[in-house]
Amino acid sequence: MTMQFSNPRLDRLQDEQKRLLDLQNDSDHVRVAAVDELPGRPPERYKVTFLCRGIAAIDGSQEPIYSSRHEVEIYCDEEFPSNVPRLKWLSSVWHPNIQHHEPKNVCVNKSEWMGSSGLDDLCQQMFEMIQYRNYHAENIPPYPLDPEAAKWVRNYAEPRGIVNKHRGIFVDNRPFYKPKATSERAIRIKIRPSVPGVRVQIGGAKARSAEELDDKRRRAATAVVRCNNCGSISASDVPFCVKCGAKLRQIRRISIG
Repeated sequence: MTMQFSNPRLDRLQDEQKRLLDLQNDSDHVRVAAVDELPGRPPERYKVTFLCRGIAAIDGSQEPIYSSRHEVEIYCDEEFPSNVPRLKWLSSVWHPNIQHHEPKNVCVNKSEWMGSSGLDDLCQQMFEMIQYRNYHAENIPPYPLDPEAAKWVRNYAEPRGIVNKHRGIFVDNRPFYKPKATSERAIRIKIRPSVPGVRVQIGGAKARSAEELDDKRRRAATAVVRCNNCGSISASDVPFCVKCGAKLRQIRRISIG
């Protein structure tokens, strides 16, 4: 009898490849290409192109120079998926959280990555960074990765209304997903309407009382899963093990309390 062993890293890379292929189909403004792909193995390196308006640089009078094409390389190195993939910006960029000079790193929230984010989520974060929907320019922790761009935002761009995320002033309003793809994702999400005490579930399920939904939420909050690969505990709504990155397919539920 032949024993088959799962490789958590390869499983995760295969899953990420699928997520990026789905993203390319679901977005009009994102293009993904595998780099240095080996036969029979999922890619470890990608070049992602974002087709949206962003700031590539500033001129001598401090005015922004815009670009509609931006490129970043994603490298899932040997520390993946227990650590964030390495990100290197390839095109010209001017953003508080992306270095405009070498090594052109990108600032990413590691806690969000460990909380079950995938490469498609990472792409959405960077897409919104380019649009200046997402940035941190204040000189407080976590400090901006590019102090020059952050100072420009604080002292020039925000006072002049070029960008200001708090006031809803962005450089681009293109949606990350196609409207149809967004609707298909939303149909699986429970929403809370403005009517007090009433909750609606989209997708054809029968309406439930507020008490039933609250009870279900409490039970879900106490559910955890054990990874079959390394034995560590994760929340029940996390698709990947937070320690080893294995996909949580065959899991055992544990009740707490």
